[in-house]
Amino acid sequence: MVDTKTLSILTVILVIIAAAAGYFAGVAMAPAPTEKTVTVTKTVQVGGGTVTQTVQAPAQMIMTMSWDEIVAKAKEEGEVTWYGYGAEWDRIFFQKLAKEFEEKYGIKVNYVHGDWFSTIEKLKADKKAGKEVGDVDVAFVWSVPFKEALDNGLVWDFPIVLVLPNAKKLIDPSLMLYNDMVPTEGKFVPFVWWQVVFIYNKKYVNENELPDFDNLLDWVKKNPGKFTYSDPNKGGSGHTFLISVIYWLYGYDKFAFKPFSEERAERIFNSPGKNGMTLWEYLNELEKYMYQPGNYPAGNAAAMELFAREEVWLEPQWLDVLAEWIKEGRVNPDDVGAYNPEPGIAVGGFDGLFIPWNAPHKFAALVLINFLISEEVQYRLVTERGGIYPVIKGVWEKVPDDIKAKWKMLPIENLEEHFLQRHAEYMFYAMKKWTDEVARK
Repeated sequence: MVDTKTLSILTVILVIIAAAAGYFAGVAMAPAPTEKTVTVTKTVQVGGGTVTQTVQAPAQMIMTMSWDEIVAKAKEEGEVTWYGYGAEWDRIFFQKLAKEFEEKYGIKVNYVHGDWFSTIEKLKADKKAGKEVGDVDVAFVWSVPFKEALDNGLVWDFPIVLVLPNAKKLIDPSLMLYNDMVPTEGKFVPFVWWQVVFIYNKKYVNENELPDFDNLLDWVKKNPGKFTYSDPNKGGSGHTFLISVIYWLYGYDKFAFKPFSEERAERIFNSPGKNGMTLWEYLNELEKYMYQPGNYPAGNAAAMELFAREEVWLEPQWLDVLAEWIKEGRVNPDDVGAYNPEPGIAVGGFDGLFIPWNAPHKFAALVLINFLISEEVQYRLVTERGGIYPVIKGVWEKVPDDIKAKWKMLPIENLEEHFLQRHAEYMFYAMKKWTDEVARK
């Protein structure tokens, strides 16, 4: 029998082949007046000043270009604007990468650090205003806002994964066409692999008695007040924990690449799972024995603060958040352990990059994205930024063991063995329902 992961990989490979074939077939058959176009902007020196010219070029032209030709076009454009988001340490690291890209390619990077919501709202405003030449070339978002962007026509209608050399090395083939099981049509490229694990305080938790999902409730009952998780609507560690509980309770195969409907979600979440409880019954029972029942940390940092103060001994947490607290000396690394409870925490998110439909520097955007998923950058995400896994193959093996241990990173093989991808739509629906079914009860 073929397992779910193998079947998914085979399906994705077939879809990629079909997508590529379909794209070229469409190019061959499409009449010239309706062919897809790409807005490109070129800045040239004229006398003592510069003149910027914006033109429309056939998008299929890019499919026939060599990568060196794409880079040459990017250098002609001369600049690229990247909208990113994240914590302060992310801003510092991303700005450093922007400078290094400038030095390598001679292409100026305008990095704007904000939040994904504002970026999507800006693009929606551009669309409503009919602004065909915008000022965002690369947007960094996660799966749910990308779906919103795709549904609203905010994404460049071009399968960028087919022309980026480094996209061919993505850690899992499905990531070329899906993110958190959201179909991306090849228009989204993962950039960072954030990962939630269970972290525990070695001073108080016996390493031989670490709970998996089957006995988490029993452990929490025996250690009242010593477990918490972030409000799923305020911290990604919380909603990754939530979808992981769902997979454990009802089985991953029930959700893996399955279509979403509210009716199906309601039916599943309100049915008994493997332990005889519904999702909401289990979470409400768990809450009774958690840290300050009814009060949930308002974000990842708030949960981490409780752990650092030793008020809780066990919690789901992002590895990159833990890494930063270790760097800042706010957590003693000798007291912290990390593990992946069976049957596994969902992998990701694989937050990533897309090019808006009205980006003025699309060639430069392609080159920047390819740079960000290069081996050199992905290696530094693991070793310098810390707590992040590489999105491409061939990087993890080169990371020194002492660095992996420093950031409490689990063997990547452990995560790849399960590779339980988050289902964005079921996860997002559960997040919304959690407020009424758990937080307000």
